[in-house]
Amino acid sequence: MAIAPLRALLTLAAFAPLTVACTPLAPTEATTDTAAVDYVLDGDTIEVTDSEGENKRVRLLGINTPELPHDDEPGQCGGEAAAEQLRALLPEGTAIELISDPQADDEDRYGRLLRYVELEDGTDTGAALIAAGYAYAWAPSSEPAPTRTADYEAATATARDAGAGSWRACPDLDQSK
Repeated sequence: MAIAPLRALLTLAAFAPLTVACTPLAPTEATTDTAAVDYVLDGDTIEVTDSEGENKRVRLLGINTPELPHDDEPGQCGGEAAAEQLRALLPEGTAIELISDPQADDEDRYGRLLRYVELEDGTDTGAALIAAGYAYAWAPSSEPAPTRTADYEAATATARDAGAGSWRACPDLDQSK
């Protein structure tokens, strides 16, 4: 009699760690850090100095812009305009908030932080670029869509339909993925 309950207890003890290991983790909370803009590399990438004094490269989360010329490749239609628009929004020294998204990776394959970038007044720079017609909503198909994807997609459609910014000269702006 005593062996059966002991065997059940040992079996339970053996498999309990597997049960915990297979339980999905609760979504993490978004994190926010302050930073200062050092340099705008292109329409969706910036270099910053974070609150710890470290230099970081940041890819604006949830958007994409046409590429600038690089590595003997020509730039894409709208690439320079997108970079200029971001430089106007984020001049050197601008104080910003870097906001992570629990539904997105922390970094991309190039080691850049993936963050929403907001000005001190709460302006979402990704949304501003989309509304002005220099960026479009983008999310990797291999991961859950970032939290702001639906809003960014709606803003992309509005800007495209209005022919805002680069949409007039580059009707296939969002095909530069």
